[in-house]
Amino acid sequence: MKLSEQMLPTLLAQDLRQYFQPMVECYQQRLFIFALRLTGNAQEAEDIVQEAFVHAYLSLKKYPAWRVQTLKLQPWLYKITIHSFDHHVRGARLQVVSSGLFEDSSVIEMEERTEEQPEIIFETQEQQAELEALVAQLPERYRLVITCYYFEQLSYREIAELLDLSLAAVKVNLHRGVKQLRMFLQAQTLVRDKA
Repeated sequence: MKLSEQMLPTLLAQDLRQYFQPMVECYQQRLFIFALRLTGNAQEAEDIVQEAFVHAYLSLKKYPAWRVQTLKLQPWLYKITIHSFDHHVRGARLQVVSSGLFEDSSVIEMEERTEEQPEIIFETQEQQAELEALVAQLPERYRLVITCYYFEQLSYREIAELLDLSLAAVKVNLHRGVKQLRMFLQAQTLVRDKA
């Protein structure tokens, strides 16, 4: 039986041992891709996600049932993953990595869009890879906010909580990052037009 994300906090509060694995299965892929974008290394990303789930389990075990029931699991797990990343690679610079490097992600995208023509799928993946490469060139403060907002679909509030920023700082960094991306795209277009 496939459990909905909305049901998981209540189920975890009732029986952590039984429902922890379904929670891991629900979020493992997303957290791995998120960690991979941060580290640029699949092995480090796996280690970070594993460490994050261990911390999540230990925290859930300590929390009273009412607190587990009110958790917003996705942002909470992303925050734990960020802390694991910080712990794992202190002082290292963040890197955004194309999800194309993660083999399963392209397979998932292909399966979800089997009705599309192969040329359209290839073009979309190529555009996504180009965009992610441009995001990787952004300063760290913009890169992380853009990754959380556009690739992880987190809300402004969730990003603010995740990164310990004010809502205004999230919006400013997102706006400035998008502005820089537009400049990168314009420069790239000029280079292509000249070639």
